[in-house]
Amino acid sequence: MAAASTVALLGGGAVVATSAQASPSLPPRTAEQLLVDVQSPTVQALSGTVQTSADLGLPALPTGTGTSSSDPTALLSGDNTVRVWLDGQDRSRVSVIGSNEETSIIHNGSDVWTYSSADRTAKHLTANRTATEHQPTPVPSGAPTTPQQAAQQVLAAMDPSTTVTTSGTARVAGRDAYELVLTPAATEDTLVQSVTFAIDAETHLVLDVTVLGKGVDKPALQVGYSKIDYTSPDAGLFTFTAPAGTTVQEVAPPTQADKQAPTDATKTDQAKPTVVGDGWDTVVVTKTGSALTSTSGTDNAQAQQAKALLDSLPRVSGDWGSGRLLTGTLFSAVLTDDGRVAVGAVPADRLYAALR
Repeated sequence: MAAASTVALLGGGAVVATSAQASPSLPPRTAEQLLVDVQSPTVQALSGTVQTSADLGLPALPTGTGTSSSDPTALLSGDNTVRVWLDGQDRSRVSVIGSNEETSIIHNGSDVWTYSSADRTAKHLTANRTATEHQPTPVPSGAPTTPQQAAQQVLAAMDPSTTVTTSGTARVAGRDAYELVLTPAATEDTLVQSVTFAIDAETHLVLDVTVLGKGVDKPALQVGYSKIDYTSPDAGLFTFTAPAGTTVQEVAPPTQADKQAPTDATKTDQAKPTVVGDGWDTVVVTKTGSALTSTSGTDNAQAQQAKALLDSLPRVSGDWGSGRLLTGTLFSAVLTDDGRVAVGAVPADRLYAALR
C-alpha cells in the first residue's frame, strides 16, 4: 500500500512527511503528483449520478417563494440528486432531480437549452461556444453540479501556503481513488477547515469533494458520484425537443454592438468588484448602485420575499457604515445600506475591514 505524504507549498518549496496508509492498495503517488493529476483528467465521456449535500448555515427562504425542488438554487441547501452526461467537449447534459420534476441544461454544439418541467418553460440559446475542461454547462445558481467543478473552484481559492496531504485511498462509486486533503495555513483568516478530494486513480477525475468548516462536525458541503460510467452516452440525450405545452423563449446571443454598448452598470456609479486579500481569505466588495437593504421598489411578490429575507438578517454597523450580516458555515456576507456587498469565506470582522 502507498505511503501517504504531506506537502506544504511554501514559495515553491516542499516539506514531505509520512502519515497513515489506507486501502485499496494503489501505486504510490505524492501530493504534488495528485495536484497535477486533478487538473488534467483524461475523461472524454461519462454518465453519472451525483449526490450533493449542503449545510451552509443559511437562513430558510421565506414561505411562498415558489421555488421547486429541482430549481438549481436547491443545490445550496439540503440533499439533492444531479444526473450528468458528457460526450466530448461540446455535448453535455445536467439534470437537477426534484421530487416530481427536474431542471435540465442541455448543451449540444452551438445549441444550449434550459428546461424546467416544474413550470413547463424552456429557453434556447444558439451560441458559438464549446464546453471547457470537459465539464457540463454550469447551472445558473453557480453551485457545482459535479465534483470536478467543485474542485476547480477550490483550486482557484488556494494559495502557495496551503498544506496538501495525501490521506490514503478510498472506493467511490465503484472506483479506486486517491484522497487529497487541502488545509489552509493557520495564518489564513478563513472559515474553511479543510477540503478533501477523492481522485479516480485511473482517469484522474475528481469523484468526490468534501468541505469542512471550522468548528463544525459534519461536512458543510459534499459533492460526490454515487454511480459513474465512462462509456459514451446515447446521442439522443443531447437532443432536446420541448414537450407539448412548454413555453419556449428564444434567447438572442449578444451581438458585438451589445458588447460595446454601455450597460446600466456603466451608466451609474457602479464600480467593478474590488478584491481585498488573496487565497482563502479573499474578500470581494461590489457596489450595486442601490441600497439592497432599502424597502423601496418592493411592489412585487418576489421582491417582497427577498425583503423579508433581508429583514430577518441581523443589523450591524461600524466605522465602515451599516447594513445586514449573513453568516454561514463556509462564508459571510455584508449588505450595506449604501449599496455595497462584501462576501468571502471569512469571519465578519474581515468583511468589515474590507469595507473601510
